[in-house]
Amino acid sequence: MRAAVISLLLILPGVGHAQAVPVGRIEGFVAVMAEHGCRMSPYQADLVMPEAGYADKAETKAITEYLIGESRARILDGQLVVFGGACGGKLDYSGRERFFAALADNGCVMTIDEARVMLPDVGVEMTEVQILMDKMLRMSELRLSEDERTVVLEQGLCERFQGLSGEMKANVSGSGVDPRSAEDLRADFLAFMAKANCEMSRTLADHELPTAGFDVRALRPVIAKMIVSGEATLNAEDDTLRISEELCAR
Repeated sequence: MRAAVISLLLILPGVGHAQAVPVGRIEGFVAVMAEHGCRMSPYQADLVMPEAGYADKAETKAITEYLIGESRARILDGQLVVFGGACGGKLDYSGRERFFAALADNGCVMTIDEARVMLPDVGVEMTEVQILMDKMLRMSELRLSEDERTVVLEQGLCERFQGLSGEMKANVSGSGVDPRSAEDLRADFLAFMAKANCEMSRTLADHELPTAGFDVRALRPVIAKMIVSGEATLNAEDDTLRISEELCAR
């Protein structure tokens, strides 16, 4: 595990010998990251950063080292994840990462009944997990028990995500209570999404929804119901929610 982390640090454009970098360049780097969901793989970085004016590997190494040292970046699941500045004030996790962390801190095993209770606490709904499940099983990240009521997390992922669920729980915004009825909450959410071209990433939603007066925790079951009914879709690849064209056109 340690060797894998060291290898990742060496190939990411951002970890190595420090050099002085102006604050403007650092925040510019963060702004580029924000345009790509505040997370980036080494492959993506090699494509994106030079075009954005960050072709100097020594500079990007120094910037990433600085951000990690200031607790504004973390290497998570093979990607550089940045927060603060244009990426908002807290570390955002994908639904997949939240699910893995909940599993890891539950002994790497979870029953369906446990999932219904525990997953909302880390900011992910059962509906999201069901969408992701086929891919996770196909990639051998999980395995199912014979009765298909228990999931077991792959050991390497279990070790990687242990200890993160507490931080995720602390970062789940909202009390879970909203004075609006589910119908009114849905209508207000659709109006909000219409102004955002009817699609939004989880990272952006976690920043924008509270500002717009939504309790994110209370809204999640409403969104989950929309996904089940086909009114919305969740893209597992980019963690983006999209409202159906029919609803969006209204």
